[in-house]
Amino acid sequence: MNQKVSDWFRNFGPAWIVMIADVDVASVITGLQSGATWGYHMIFILAILIFPLFIIQDAAGRLGIASGGGLGSQIRKHFGKRAAIAAAIPMGISDFLEYVAEYAGIAIGLNLIGFPIILGLVIAFIVHTMIVVGRQYRQAEKVLIPLSFLLVIAIVSSLLVFHVDWKSFVFTGLSPVQPYGKPSYAYLLAASVGAVVMPWMLYFHSGADSRLHKQVCDLKNERRETLIGAVVSEVLMIITVVVGLNVWHGSSTISVGDLPKALPVFGIFATPIIGLTFIFAGFLALVVVSLGSAWGVLEAAGQTSSKRSFLAIYALESLPAVVLVATISGYIQLMLNMMFIFPIVIIPSLYFLGRLVGRRDVMNGCQYKKSEKAAYWAAALIIVTAGILGLTSLL
Repeated sequence: MNQKVSDWFRNFGPAWIVMIADVDVASVITGLQSGATWGYHMIFILAILIFPLFIIQDAAGRLGIASGGGLGSQIRKHFGKRAAIAAAIPMGISDFLEYVAEYAGIAIGLNLIGFPIILGLVIAFIVHTMIVVGRQYRQAEKVLIPLSFLLVIAIVSSLLVFHVDWKSFVFTGLSPVQPYGKPSYAYLLAASVGAVVMPWMLYFHSGADSRLHKQVCDLKNERRETLIGAVVSEVLMIITVVVGLNVWHGSSTISVGDLPKALPVFGIFATPIIGLTFIFAGFLALVVVSLGSAWGVLEAAGQTSSKRSFLAIYALESLPAVVLVATISGYIQLMLNMMFIFPIVIIPSLYFLGRLVGRRDVMNGCQYKKSEKAAYWAAALIIVTAGILGLTSLL
């Protein structure tokens, strides 16, 4: 038993990090806005999303362990260079969008603690560049895992003071009957789904597991870690909805200046705490997204050993994002728009991942069974349907 526990802690990391990095500033903002606009109505969607989040991330982790390679490299190996590039293009676009969202979150944090936004963004960019250029996953992980729990504590603490109407929570929040036809609901539904499953997550999870050289015997623990991460991340998102309802009920938009109201338990320290938490959460996501990009786009392009190619892709994705965030305002709406797009741009990655995990020659005997394939494609359908529903809200 002790050996099993030891093995679990030794391999702990990729699944948890990808889930907690998923609860970033943009995701928190999406949850708060959903609660403010629609109250408990978005809770059903968030609860249901535990299923596709777990299924899809489990597929990514299993691919990395069983095949010994990341998603990008496996697409290139089994579907050819053109298919790999076709998957890498939306991956690169989504990375840029994610960089914009994370730097916007950092800008909000800088604003709350009173630090000059442009100077802070420049510092964040420089530090981020120094970390990702080395591409040392384990070194980053040792810092990111302990810090990830701070975000969990900050969000959960809000439940100590905010009221939960359990009758409405159960009969309204958990009801499958929701106002799907309402444009504003469909928009936030797509944003909520986009905040949960993003392309970089698939490349990061599969790439991290393959580089840690996990074995087939680790699959059970990997699945357990993925499930824990999926449940925790969605519970945290549900909490943000409850907070948004309590603080901004009936508001069409939430404001940056009112964000400290989400952490009243900390009193006068709420502003610096939420500011620093946003900076940390944004930076955590930046590092993880960068690693996912390095392991995804470069694997697909067959340039994993080229440092020059990595720097070029990193610069093309991140530098314009920093410049964009430094020159505009309206960060909250900007982040919502970023999340809204992800259920569409993830489609190619979902397709290739589903094809790969079902192949015996790729998975070395650990391929998905018929029931697992059905579950995967059902999960993928939920994500894509949400994206299509979100697009109809614009018509």
